[in-house]
Amino acid sequence: MTHEPSPEVDDVRGPSSPGHRQLRSHGAPALLMLGHGSRDAEGVGEYWELARMVRAAAPELAVGCGFVELATPSADEAIDTLVADGADDIVIVPLVLLAAGHLKNDGPGTVARARIRHPGVRFRLARDLGITPETLAVAQDRIQRAEGAAVALIGRGSSDPDACADLFKVARLLADRRGFDLVEAGFVSIARPGVPQVLDRCRALGASRIVVSPFFLFTGELVRRIHTQALDWAAEHPEVEVIIGDHLGADEHLVRLIIQRFREAVHGDVRMNCDLCTYRVQLPGYEDKVGLPISLETHEAPRRFRWPRKAKPPLTRQVQRGRFVSTGDISAPAVEVRGLSFSYPDGTEALSTVDLKIRPGERVALLGPNGAGKTSLVLQLNGVLTPSAGEVIIGGTPVRRDTLAEIRRKVGVVFQDPDDQLFMPTIGRDVAFGPANLGLRDAELADRVAEALSYVDMEEFADRAPNRLSLGQRRRAAVATVLAMRPEVLVLDEPSANLDPSARREFAELVKRLGMTTLLVTHDLPYALELCPRTVVIDHGQIVGDGPTRELLSDTGFMSAHRLELPVGFHALGVRS
Repeated sequence: MTHEPSPEVDDVRGPSSPGHRQLRSHGAPALLMLGHGSRDAEGVGEYWELARMVRAAAPELAVGCGFVELATPSADEAIDTLVADGADDIVIVPLVLLAAGHLKNDGPGTVARARIRHPGVRFRLARDLGITPETLAVAQDRIQRAEGAAVALIGRGSSDPDACADLFKVARLLADRRGFDLVEAGFVSIARPGVPQVLDRCRALGASRIVVSPFFLFTGELVRRIHTQALDWAAEHPEVEVIIGDHLGADEHLVRLIIQRFREAVHGDVRMNCDLCTYRVQLPGYEDKVGLPISLETHEAPRRFRWPRKAKPPLTRQVQRGRFVSTGDISAPAVEVRGLSFSYPDGTEALSTVDLKIRPGERVALLGPNGAGKTSLVLQLNGVLTPSAGEVIIGGTPVRRDTLAEIRRKVGVVFQDPDDQLFMPTIGRDVAFGPANLGLRDAELADRVAEALSYVDMEEFADRAPNRLSLGQRRRAAVATVLAMRPEVLVLDEPSANLDPSARREFAELVKRLGMTTLLVTHDLPYALELCPRTVVIDHGQIVGDGPTRELLSDTGFMSAHRLELPVGFHALGVRS
């Protein structure tokens, strides 16, 4: 079933052509609002209402309307009609909240077909509505009744992990910057967690009132399915009050956003989803960070598919013995790596003949450009990866299959994203998880948890849910989960990433206070100088520098050769470590 526009929106489609109104002037770009389409008449009616509002807000624009499927007119019909009426420049704005298959496939497909049919017409595809102040404002308005309640934010679900991850980003922004204490994301189809699982988690985290908020642009069968599943769950849990929230629907905020997307495309400012970080596009609470530089290189994490390649020869400098490339005479090492080489199954050589010693209690920074081999080396220390040649020894114990349990107690790794390590309902239970698996129980377990939390000044947060803590607090809590295992070596992966100055300083003080053997993997060179007297530089799978951090960072030629850059105006020799 499709919805025929009511008389008040007929002028959006035009009296004789489907999907648009007559062009007011030739030569100006036209706007095509690309909807997904639905068999639900109410949902299609909401689309037409939004189109009417866009036309009213921007009467100077020629507005066409079409659907990918399930409703008429089709996108192809709407484009053909715009061209027949004289449009020679058409901007297609997809009415999609979060980019998934229909935008990434159907959007370009619509443009490709149109270019074949109309080779003399310019076509541009805008980006999805996305995570913006406008979409967040509408979502916030729809869940205002959540004051004092948890929020279950439910999206469509997709086989595209990027689109699913975006919903979790929306949930985090609503929780961190919009005043809602607990916002949990889930999906009604394809992806997990589902609606009942999200409600179960909210209940486990102590919620007695939960607002179920569909993160959908228009209503339809999936929105009704969310309502049904939520009400079924509520019937089984009468102790929890479940409130059904509204989907987004036609809203003035979205009208402004559609026009903004149109203008971005006209001016060539269409961005990919990966540009939507706090340093690139203004988001609520991060306005002062817009315009800060960010690396465009990909992360170093091992990929499932790699192009086979051999490591390039490392760029090195001739230096005096004991400076940069010499580790010197180190006895009784906490970490010892001997002749270590490693290649991935596809033949990619990640490490080549690496030798390294770290003394007990030493703090060492591991630096290098993306793809240098830092992650591959760190994953050898706790046996996640197995060497192709050479060996790794931790505190006198060689890393072998039969020693992995002991090695993983000795080497504690704190991930860059603390949420990868915090998965229990409370911080205390997260910290207890590892020791409990070692067999600790009752008073002994409670003492171990209290000890670890005291190291990071988090005792008062033992009963707090992780998602109610700041990023800096979550990162300290992640350290506590590792300290509870009483490791001999602490590995910190990008510990300063995304921390504000206060949290950054507090974390540095924590690392210094612990006094442990610490390997700091980072791109934050000033942080490395502050925390680590010694630095090891790895590039193309080989150690190319090992020496005092201050001397190494002040050698501009060496730094440049290995693609390491200090912030503008920062001088290593002018800072006290």
